[in-house]
Order: sequence, then structure tokens, then C-alpha cells
Amino acid sequence: MQLLSRCFISLACLTLALTACSAKVVPLSEQEVVDIVWHALEPNTSSHNQAAWEIVGVQGVIGREVQDLFEGEPVPGGCAPGPAPPDNATVALDGSYWYVQMRPRSATPRPEPTERFSPTAPPNVPEPFVHQAHFLVDASTGQIVARKLHCVIY
Repeated sequence: MQLLSRCFISLACLTLALTACSAKVVPLSEQEVVDIVWHALEPNTSSHNQAAWEIVGVQGVIGREVQDLFEGEPVPGGCAPGPAPPDNATVALDGSYWYVQMRPRSATPRPEPTERFSPTAPPNVPEPFVHQAHFLVDASTGQIVARKLHCVIY
């Protein structure tokens, strides 16, 4: 009986110790995901200015929904400025991801209905090469799993 109680206590202590040592997965907010993506995109931009880019969409997806978008090289044709991004990892079909789409803002800001345009207002710095960027971020680790940068080739 005493041996059984010692085993039970040892097992309970081991369970508590392992639970305390395990890493918790903290869900990422949309803003944290956008920050992760911008950090990965910035070296391959001409402006190096996050304000020159707009978020087209940020959504949670399952791997099978977007797997085809990230097949092949991350920068087809190697046309983006800056260092070559790492190769895309394999997208787990049942994995949970954040899918982020970005594009550069136009060189001339679009007028809002309530504002008047000043001809002397400074234009946005255009991105001459990259016109779309798609990223897949692992929802549990926050790591970039895959990217696809679409370029204009002159």
C-alpha cells in the first residue's frame, strides 16, 4: 500500500513538473501576424517602408485551402530586390495558418470623398518590382511557412 501511494505521489509530481515546463501556445493576433509578415517582406521591398504597403487580407485558413498558392519558388523569376528568401516549407494539409495578402499602395494616394487633393502633396514611394505578396504563417509558432512574391518584369 505504501509503495502504491509513493508511485501515485511520484506520478503526480512528474505530471506537474512536465506541465510547468511545457511551452504554452499563445494565439497570435492579426497585428502580430502582420508584424511578422512585414519583417519577412521588408528586405525584398524597394521602399523599406511599411506605410507604402497595404493589407489586402488577413485570415485564418487550413493548409489544404491554400496549398496550391505556395507551390514552387517563393519569388518566381527571382525578380524581387534584396536577398533571396528561403525556400517554402511543405504546407501541412490539416495545419492551421494565417494567410496574409499585401500589395503596395499606389504612387498617388486615392482621394477620400471628404478631402481635397493638394498637387504639392508628396506621393507615396512606389514599389517598382513587387506588386503582390502572399504569406502563410504557422498559427501556433508564428513562423513563416511559405511566401509568394509576384513581380512586374520590365
